[in-house]
Amino acid sequence: MAFSLFMFMRPFALLSSCCLLVCHALAQDASLVPKLLADVRNATNDTARADALARICFNLSRSDHDSAQLVGEQALALATRINNQRALGDAHNNLGWLATEQGHIRRADSLLIIALGIFQRIGKPEYTSVALSNLGWLAEKKGDSVGSLKRFQEALTMSEQAKDTATASILHYSIGIAYRKIKDYPKALEHLLRSKEFERTLHRKGKESNCSVGLANTYRALGDTVSAMAEFAAAAAMYASINDHQGAGIVEENLGDLLLETEPAAALPHFLVAKARYDTLASTVDKAYVLLRIGTAQLRLKNLKEAETSFTEGLSYSAGAGDPNLVMEYERYLAELAKEQGDSEGVFKHYARYVALKDSLQGADTQNELARLRTEFETERTEKDNTILRAESNEKSERLRRKDIQLYGSVLIGALALVAALLFFRNLRQKQKHTQVLEGLNTRLANSNAEISEINGLLEMKLLRSQMNPHFIYNCLNSAARMTQAGQSVEALVYLQGFARLLRMVLDHSVNDTVGIAEEIDFLRQYLKLEAVRLEGLHYEVEAEPALLDDDAELPALIVQPFVENAIWHGLANKEGERTLKVRFSKYGDGLVCTISDTGVGRAEAANTASKDPSHRSLGMQLTSERLRLLSRRMNEAGSIEVEDLRDGDGGSRGTRVTLRLADIA
Repeated sequence: MAFSLFMFMRPFALLSSCCLLVCHALAQDASLVPKLLADVRNATNDTARADALARICFNLSRSDHDSAQLVGEQALALATRINNQRALGDAHNNLGWLATEQGHIRRADSLLIIALGIFQRIGKPEYTSVALSNLGWLAEKKGDSVGSLKRFQEALTMSEQAKDTATASILHYSIGIAYRKIKDYPKALEHLLRSKEFERTLHRKGKESNCSVGLANTYRALGDTVSAMAEFAAAAAMYASINDHQGAGIVEENLGDLLLETEPAAALPHFLVAKARYDTLASTVDKAYVLLRIGTAQLRLKNLKEAETSFTEGLSYSAGAGDPNLVMEYERYLAELAKEQGDSEGVFKHYARYVALKDSLQGADTQNELARLRTEFETERTEKDNTILRAESNEKSERLRRKDIQLYGSVLIGALALVAALLFFRNLRQKQKHTQVLEGLNTRLANSNAEISEINGLLEMKLLRSQMNPHFIYNCLNSAARMTQAGQSVEALVYLQGFARLLRMVLDHSVNDTVGIAEEIDFLRQYLKLEAVRLEGLHYEVEAEPALLDDDAELPALIVQPFVENAIWHGLANKEGERTLKVRFSKYGDGLVCTISDTGVGRAEAANTASKDPSHRSLGMQLTSERLRLLSRRMNEAGSIEVEDLRDGDGGSRGTRVTLRLADIA
């Protein structure tokens, strides 16, 4: 079965990134035609004869379109006559590939889709893989890189099912090239490297060289010139070892293209070597492409006469390349050459041809897309019409059947149906009544459960608040006692007066579930003022976004203070030197976020200290976390606490930041 493989992509830009895809290896080889003709003559049956004709069509598809078309149609006619499904699939597949080579996109698409359907019905994944791969390259020719990638991946799945490592390697290469087209370079490298490993295992140096060229062009796109040069060198060595002039020429083209933008004089010898390689193959298509690069280098070196000779010769070859984009590029560069020569008439002539070709290609693409959409629409409409016709036919048959039933049987069936309908209607009414009663009971039960859950949540909140308030008072009085023990009587008195005001604020807050943002800020400032008297060198800031103050936002009472207390006791109290604590309230969606940042010793050091002196546990933090969980459950929102260690440039601790997110409860 014929299989098409695109060897590699020419890396240089034609306009933006128009690239030639070259077939090789398991691809077309016109030198095989004489042997295949002998196979046709010596064939003992029509199946073998159809197979040989299909392979002749494929191997002539690049070098002799007319002969390939004639032989392919003969193969199709013979396969149709003997009704051999595999031969039919081969004939459609190879004629579709020929149409792809000729640029007949609609015909190619139709033939390859038919081939795919035949191979899928046969059920052999290795056959299906061939058609899918060719459809992938057809999509690439149409400029549909995403569609091309999808087809290649489907073909790879089929080849893996068939356990065909050789074909899977080729498809990994094709997928890598497709990923490079859409600029997903990591994926491209992954598949190209996998293909290269397979080819090395299979000892296919030609295809391994192709993979090296693909990898080099991908590295080049990533800006990794060193890796690109290494892969080009590896490819050149392998091509030389197998005497592959075409591959060696492509490598020289790539090397020249690496230098063309910055050093056209250094690039030109590489292009000339590539042309010499192609001359040995009499490959007009390859010479058409390399002469465009030679002319471009000469034009940039201001060798206008030589550039004109190269462009003129290359343009004569471009007609055989079957690529209108290439002809269009020649016209553009000839217009640029005429401009350098001061030939205004030549500039106008060539540029007009360039624009006409460009408009023609864009128009053709549009027509192709319209044809594809029209085909899809007509197919869908035909399927719908067939469905309607089948339904009408079934209905007529059913009428005829009913008319054949005897009269008494019809009356009996009607009577039974009537009784059944009455019974069904009665049962339905009773079921509806029972359903309504049951729904009412379920609604009442759900409402009761909701009320019970709400009451339980409030009771849990009140219980936690009753635990939290004595804990807070204990901490404040303990601070005053320490100051008195230290002989700071005046400071202790001031502290207790401030504590009295703070206690009043705590009692006021304890009455309500929530407090306004302004009240919370005033409360925290009063608390920190007292702690600053106790803790020398403590600097603090408590602020909120103006929008929160303007909206008079609310938050749960006494929920922030334990975090502030924790920052002082565990972070700042154990630190020497400057101690800074910042509390900031800001918007968070429909709620608010409170950030408590300190410059303390950090959690690791605080944990180490706590392990040595476990006398003080952060009960407030535990109670607050539980309160936040209950609030979140009541509000059906995800409140959260995040603790983050702050680090300096050397990785040392420079404090802790606690982020408390609360849903809107206003």
